[in-house]
Amino acid sequence: MRSNTIEKLYGGPAIILMIIGILVTSFLFYFMFKYADEGNLFMVIAIPLGISIFALIVAKLLGSAIKE
Repeated sequence: MRSNTIEKLYGGPAIILMIIGILVTSFLFYFMFKYADEGNLFMVIAIPLGISIFALIVAKLLGSAIKE
């Protein structure tokens, strides 16, 4: 069963979802550090919350892509 799961993980939809997740998370980290340099505490706190919510969504979608 493990090899079947690994084969599904490296399938097309899962790879595309992982690439999109990496790109969006990179942009969010970029803006978090930008706002940290500006001293905007609210955005520095809000962006990691956005990153974590986005990561949970990507993980849920990735899990459903693997199960199919």
